[in-house]
Amino acid sequence: MTEGLQLISRHINQVLARQTRPLFLEIDDDLRLLGARGDGYRYGFDDLQPGLSMDQKLSMLATANPDDKTPQAWRFVELPGSCVCHIHVLRLPGGWAVALLDASTEHAEQQARQQAAHDLELLRDEREKLIGELEQANRLKGSFIARMSHEFRTPLTSVIGYSDQLREIRADDKEAQHHLDAIGRGARYLLNLIENLLDQARIEIDQLTLNPSGCDLQEMSDEIEQLLRPLARQKQLSLAWWFDAEIPPRLWLDATRLKQVLINLVGNAIKFTQQGGVSVEFAWHRERLQVSVSDTGPGIAEADAAGIFEPFRQGSDGMRAQGAGLGLAISQTLVRAMGGEIKLNTEKGSGSRFEFSIKATTVKGGGAAEPGTLSGKKVVVADDDSDLLELLRLYLTSAGLNVVTSQDAAGTLDIVRRASPDAVLLDLNLGSDDGAVLATHLRADGFRKPIVALSASTPGDGGETIQATAFDARWTKPISRAQLIEGLAGLIG
Repeated sequence: MTEGLQLISRHINQVLARQTRPLFLEIDDDLRLLGARGDGYRYGFDDLQPGLSMDQKLSMLATANPDDKTPQAWRFVELPGSCVCHIHVLRLPGGWAVALLDASTEHAEQQARQQAAHDLELLRDEREKLIGELEQANRLKGSFIARMSHEFRTPLTSVIGYSDQLREIRADDKEAQHHLDAIGRGARYLLNLIENLLDQARIEIDQLTLNPSGCDLQEMSDEIEQLLRPLARQKQLSLAWWFDAEIPPRLWLDATRLKQVLINLVGNAIKFTQQGGVSVEFAWHRERLQVSVSDTGPGIAEADAAGIFEPFRQGSDGMRAQGAGLGLAISQTLVRAMGGEIKLNTEKGSGSRFEFSIKATTVKGGGAAEPGTLSGKKVVVADDDSDLLELLRLYLTSAGLNVVTSQDAAGTLDIVRRASPDAVLLDLNLGSDDGAVLATHLRADGFRKPIVALSASTPGDGGETIQATAFDARWTKPISRAQLIEGLAGLIG
């Protein structure tokens, strides 16, 4: 061995000796001490004289096999009145060679690691428990909010509907028209805000659903125009709609969701634009509807644009903006569900442009029958809300229909048996009665004409179980007079 190797070997041995403070013992087969070298006091020996009995301190040697020549070792042995140590044993002719190495520091470190691992496991268990509790609480919250849609939509249906009725009655009263316009705008704005909140709850509990149907894009844009035009007019902004000539007359898509996205995007554009205007463009390419919403507003800063589709997120001037900061997040989720992705092109001071495309197919054939074909037809309407029931009666009688109303299941069943109507409109939540069960009873009773489900909940809310075979259609509140009459015309006209 070279001098360098000898030096490093000697140094390491010294370091290890200081750390382990070894005690070397030679013991005969009767476990009596023959000789010792090292720090005996550290291991509980006051006087290591030859002949000292070691059977109390090293009792494990009594169980060792004297014929086994293999070196043996016991780790972390706590000797009586001593420190924790490692014990190494070699078999000698007529006895044993024993080395005791101090392992107190190593043992303490191992215990600390074990305690830390145990504490970490407890923290993991606690974290998993808390996550489970939070997820359960979130599901319960989401389910509760989603089921509350009935409580929100029913009164809003009355507010919107009766304000429209009064607008016709007071057509010559400009002041009344102004007030009614304000009521209608506020109610529709509140409805859109509620829809966003409810959809956010559905997203959190994975209950967001699509319900595609035939859609006339221009009719839908007219409805949005009527809702948002007054807001644009107040700010003296232009609001333009552009339609590609290639767009089919009717498309198969979820018109309710598309309308919700457009109200959010166009409403935001109007809100943040102070001069100029807003433009909405529709194009058709390879079975996809392409949509863009542009404005001449202040644009969006890069820092704000990066997180603009996050829920409850508002820009740096969000303190001055109305709303819950959900519109764009919900819109992105809805567009994704319809097979697309919203993209934003903007620069600070140069306006903004939101673009997306969604899957859609062409609906062959024409639309619904003409509303005028309903004159003289008979309809039974069942709803437990007397205000809403009267509003539906007013809507239907204006189209020449004979209307019979009911507020409970038993009365409705009896009326249908006596009146033999051309259609039945059933609220799914008839107080203590279930409209879906009533529809099943009507079918079992032999009624074969159209039954329509009227609901303030949308599919996926979790508050209603609908037996699809009992119904010919399902319409969601709030429902406008035009939608109600055109829907019935398509069923019985």
